Amino acid sequence: MTKPGRILATAVAVIAGLFVLADMFIARLPVAGLGNLQRAVSGTSFLLVSWAAIIFAFALFLGFYNVVSVHVKQIRANKPEAIYSIVLLVSLAATLLVGFWGGPNGAGSQFIFDYILQPLEATFFALLALFIATAAFRAFRVHNLESFFFVLFAVIVLLGQVPLGIYLWSEFPIIKDWILNVPTMAGVRGILLGVALGTIATGLRVLLAADRPYTD
Repeated sequence: MTKPGRILATAVAVIAGLFVLADMFIARLPVAGLGNLQRAVSGTSFLLVSWAAIIFAFALFLGFYNVVSVHVKQIRANKPEAIYSIVLLVSLAATLLVGFWGGPNGAGSQFIFDYILQPLEATFFALLALFIATAAFRAFRVHNLESFFFVLFAVIVLLGQVPLGIYLWSEFPIIKDWILNVPTMAGVRGILLGVALGTIATGLRVLLAADRPYTD
């Protein structure tokens, strides 16, 4: 038997979703005499989106509390990785103090962004490049006709991107541009269409209460 709380949550989610979805269509209908309806739907949709922003802000605070509580428990339990929890909490407190003191555009916040976050991001991207190179080395093994074409096009694109390819053959950049603009773009558009159709199907299932992630 379905609980009343789940029925209420489902009804609220469906009604709110339908109002926001209707605003995307009704507000743009070029039909005279729908001014009051358009304003009512638009105002309700704006109110619901504003409530969602407030709930999202509270969710951020809950996430902040959860992170702090989890790492405090690790420190109290004296686990081997407690040193990382200490570093995280100290960094979190320092960043908050700097942000409250000078604001997000202050000198302290800019210093953290320029000399801590950006070097860390560069390091992670460098590690990612190594992982990609390792994966590419494993992928560049010809087992059948499909893998042969994969390796062939990958090598052509790589040679078309670097100056060495121009010295080897001046047509490499032209072929590289054709590969990126024609077959690759066609594949990307097909993938995006599939993602869009999947997103629409998922949204319709949520709006029709076939899927109810908000009650799990």
